[in-house]
Amino acid sequence: MIYLMHGTAHEKARTKARELTDTLQKKKPDALFYRITSLNFSEQPLELLVSGQGLFSSKYIVLLDSVFDSKEIKEEVVGALKEIAESENVFIFLEKEIDKKTLEKLDKYATKVQVFNTEEIKKKNEFNPFALSDAFLSRDKKRLWEILLETKKRGVAPEETHGLLWWQVKALALATEAKTAEESDLSPFVFSKAKRAEKLFSKEEINTMLFDLVTMYHEAHRGNVDLWVELEKWGLRI
Repeated sequence: MIYLMHGTAHEKARTKARELTDTLQKKKPDALFYRITSLNFSEQPLELLVSGQGLFSSKYIVLLDSVFDSKEIKEEVVGALKEIAESENVFIFLEKEIDKKTLEKLDKYATKVQVFNTEEIKKKNEFNPFALSDAFLSRDKKRLWEILLETKKRGVAPEETHGLLWWQVKALALATEAKTAEESDLSPFVFSKAKRAEKLFSKEEINTMLFDLVTMYHEAHRGNVDLWVELEKWGLRI
């Protein structure tokens, strides 16, 4: 059995490989664990790791850690992929970037492949606070509440979040009273987004939301309420 974890975000891949190893060892506490690198590869013959079993163990868990750094070892391992995949032992491949030809062979035999690339992780971790505006304008209560929680988790000041929501509700109010962006004193982009959302809100609801935002802000600064808590409650009421 083969698990492959690779990519330019090597530390992330290493963390996942470690987590997988821990999980497998908990499931098979009697299995012997081997960490094989290009430096100690020859100390444990590949044939033994593939077909052998320990004296008191039914299986091996083998972490092949960056063994492709060596061209010779890489050729030997790739040449034995079919046997490794059919082995009763578990092999975890941890590599950085892998050439296309080798990756195709690994994909063919691996039970599971996970890719950890720096740009993909960076994109995943990017946070766009203006997603709050989009969730509000689409009147997606669940999404708005989730983003509020994520915003709080990331340490964004509640005043900053409040200001963004106040600005968006205010823009919505201005758009409902105007026929053109110029008349509303909003940019064409902001005006068009607000105008599209206009049908989802009544004027009374918009006025109530503005009133609630103003009230919570002043009450929070008087120390009477927690602004984050009030924002979360507000989000669940839209």
